[in-house]
Amino acid sequence: MRELGRLRLVVGAGSLATAVALLASCGGGGASGTSRDAGPSKTTLTVEASDGDGDALQYQWRVNGGTVLNANARTTTWTLPDGPGLHFAYVTVSDGKGGYAQQQYAVSSDPLGTTAVKPAARAYTAAAVTDFDGATMRLRFQSADATMFTPAGGGSPAARTVYLPDVQVQVFDRATPPNLVFSGTTDVSGEIDLPKLASGATFDVQCATSQTAPMGPCGVPLQPGPSDTTVTSYLPPIAAERNLRLHGHVADADGATCGIQDEFFGIHSAATVQLQQADGTALGAPVRVNRFGDYALDAPVPANGSLQLAVSCEGLQTTSPVPAPATPAGYAANQPVELSIVLANHRPVIARMVANGLDGNVRGAMVLPETGVTSNSLPGALQFLSYKAIDSRLSGCMYYRALGAVTDCDAQGTPSGGISFDDWKRAMHFAPYLQGNTEVAATYINKMDLNLVRRMVATQVDATHVAFYVCNHPGPVTQDQADVDAVLGVAFADQKQVACVAMEWTPSSGANGGAPLTKFFVFGPDGALLTSVNLDGRGEKYVPGACVACHGGTVHNGRFAEQGNPSPYLGSHFLPFDTGNYLFGSDSKLTEAAQTESLYQLNQLVLATQPSAATSALIQGWYTAGHTLDKQYVPPAWQAAAASQPDAPAFYREVVATSCRTCHASLASTYDWSQTVLSPGRASTHFCGGTAALALNASMPNALISRDRLMQRAQSDTALQGLMTTFLGCSAPSPDPIYPRR
Repeated sequence: MRELGRLRLVVGAGSLATAVALLASCGGGGASGTSRDAGPSKTTLTVEASDGDGDALQYQWRVNGGTVLNANARTTTWTLPDGPGLHFAYVTVSDGKGGYAQQQYAVSSDPLGTTAVKPAARAYTAAAVTDFDGATMRLRFQSADATMFTPAGGGSPAARTVYLPDVQVQVFDRATPPNLVFSGTTDVSGEIDLPKLASGATFDVQCATSQTAPMGPCGVPLQPGPSDTTVTSYLPPIAAERNLRLHGHVADADGATCGIQDEFFGIHSAATVQLQQADGTALGAPVRVNRFGDYALDAPVPANGSLQLAVSCEGLQTTSPVPAPATPAGYAANQPVELSIVLANHRPVIARMVANGLDGNVRGAMVLPETGVTSNSLPGALQFLSYKAIDSRLSGCMYYRALGAVTDCDAQGTPSGGISFDDWKRAMHFAPYLQGNTEVAATYINKMDLNLVRRMVATQVDATHVAFYVCNHPGPVTQDQADVDAVLGVAFADQKQVACVAMEWTPSSGANGGAPLTKFFVFGPDGALLTSVNLDGRGEKYVPGACVACHGGTVHNGRFAEQGNPSPYLGSHFLPFDTGNYLFGSDSKLTEAAQTESLYQLNQLVLATQPSAATSALIQGWYTAGHTLDKQYVPPAWQAAAASQPDAPAFYREVVATSCRTCHASLASTYDWSQTVLSPGRASTHFCGGTAALALNASMPNALISRDRLMQRAQSDTALQGLMTTFLGCSAPSPDPIYPRR
């Protein structure tokens, strides 16, 4: 799975420490280890923050391992997990008016010399579930009006698609009475996640733009197939008598969107807007501003009425007069009105975060993004590794319950009866529990999208039982061989381990027609099962959404079910081992040459899991001449394209092979790079952005490190810039129209 990109560790206020890759794939979250009131694991966390508006600040704390006192104070106590490992603490600072700031901190418990207590063995067996042919679906609702926005300082208006939170949605099955199968409201992205819908059935969607608007047919019926990974867009109909169409942008004085959406902290806060008469009489319920800071509402109003818009964000309230109608005839449905608001607030600023042991000595360091990289201009947790899904604490726990990895989940998503890494190894017959099967292992650093030391181990027990696990450690500061060898030495000393990610391809009773399916698990350094991970340094995300971002999920599109007895089948796949994007050690056992056969065998085990057709074609294409991977491989379709597009093979090798193909091989239904040659400009919205479709702009590559590495290479390579412009439409992303994402 994708993992946290290379970040800077900063100790104290502004002093620079080494830049390393920190956090591993599909791990983190939850709490593990033993809590104590004293001892070497006890750590004091302190944050220094300020607010330019003089607002009183509030604090929330979370950790991905151990326990923390979630005190509303700038100082708290973190008890690190027992045993060695690299662990992460998080603080959210808020001003009570919708302004938020967050900071991460990393501490290694290796020097403490504590020993993790081995939990009692627990049998792990796949859970029995009920399943049917079909897929979860995600719908996106947006304003049907022409929502044009004018720059604050004047200039030409530009279109922005306004996604609609709080749309009332109902889904009806035409064939099964009572036929209402789902009812809910859209989130701040204007999206709603539906439960699994049966393949071949027909479902009608009704919706309304607000609680006061009548429900009506929304658009085309849903007819899900066995898999459906698209996000279907709907334009809610608006009755003609709702003559006022009002839209605009709401932001703080520093340009930030008011509020925050953070599943790890469980904070969901957004500004609201409410249409009122001039005397304050409400003309409708408040509706939330979307995650881009935009809103659009409709209401029946007097043609020349005197109106105002009330805006609230937590403790901040203001009103603003609605602009008068453009014509003497008054407000009309075909004449949308823009009203944008700047709130008198600024986000808090975190100057410093520090951890101290009982002796007062500093432990660990702040985690900050690399400087001067493209990803810093893009938004955080809602941009990276969330294009496919955003799971919650509860849905992540429910996924593990569906696998049989936990016995139950409470209403908040806290698991009970979780298996350990040792339990999983025993069930999968890894050493020391081998039963005639053999292990294949390789160690490398994924330089292009992970920059972590990857200690990979895999085995096959029989035709329906294949399993892999990889334990992750920080990668090198640079790609110099000395740095590479140094971090490999740390990893083999079993220091600074972040998490071990486990995947298996085995059956689950009642799921996927009894055939094997791909399953994901994450274990902390102490062997405890974890449910969330900070993959790209932009906040913790929960499984399985953080996994399907790259491994694909043909039947998981939005969020894993939070109730019932859902199937763990996601339609996900194993990823191939692409050695052209790896770094290797100079030790005789760790060179690429020494591990060539092992990497070949790992790819053969991937083939044994019935991967996607694109992954299968890629692996087979790599090894046409033997057991050494062909790093210059170009698919036949791209070779043939050279007749009319001479640069096609070069673009495939320089861009697709380094930044796209590994994930897209598993996301083949989204875009199969092995079969289809990219026509110029086809990927412009997803890569370049700058269009009215804000949810799609600059969404690819969806992993921070992949985008940053590609942009860094392009900055000093004019030939690469030319290839990107020809096939993608640009060599760097463009900002959203009018307002940048914050």
